[in-house]
Amino acid sequence: MYKIADIQDYRQPKPTTVAHWLTGLTEIIEGRYQDEESIQRLLMLISEHTELRNVSIALPDSPSRFKAQYCSTGVTNGVYSFAVQHALCRQFESREWLVIKDGSERPERFDPQACGLTLQDRCLLVPLVLRQSVLAVLVMDLRGARLDQVSLDLVHCLGAQIAQILATQVVPNFKTLYARPYQRVQEDELSDIHAAIDKCNGNKTMAAKVLGLTPRQLRYRLSKLSEENLQQLNVAEVTH
Repeated sequence: MYKIADIQDYRQPKPTTVAHWLTGLTEIIEGRYQDEESIQRLLMLISEHTELRNVSIALPDSPSRFKAQYCSTGVTNGVYSFAVQHALCRQFESREWLVIKDGSERPERFDPQACGLTLQDRCLLVPLVLRQSVLAVLVMDLRGARLDQVSLDLVHCLGAQIAQILATQVVPNFKTLYARPYQRVQEDELSDIHAAIDKCNGNKTMAAKVLGLTPRQLRYRLSKLSEENLQQLNVAEVTH
């Protein structure tokens, strides 16, 4: 009888505690008003709970160059090193996590499920992905950090939230565009495509990812819509 009672007591669920970062995330989502402010708050939440001082979000500044538009240190439009720039170019195509080690300029693939951070790691690059598209990259300076305090699950979760906000910031009607990547070309798409390209600083590959298209599909749509607009203009001139 006593043994059964012991087992029953042992099997009773233990009270769980809510992580502080989850509470902070909930407050940011519930109070979200300005997208840029929400992104900065999420970035600071990552910095606070990983104890990393220098965490930034890399966005395309030109077809092959990236800038730190958001940074936990308060720096705006920061410039990355050659090694980080090279890794970012690779990351927007591969969607893989990358790590740069001390004494090396070549990024290495990092598996957050199987690997742990080591003292040799100086920079971790985490792609911010939405629907298989990399919208930006989280750049984390690991130098001098207590790596045992860096929760990769936390980074992954908060990074996904940042990607959600970035998507609607780049293209306001993001959900509509993403829902029709393989449908026939619509007449009203041209302005949306040009808006996405402008928001991505002329980077058509990035704009294609944001719109849920392949670069080839984007080129086809631009070509077809431009031809149709030109034909409409010619018809209008003849009519007048």
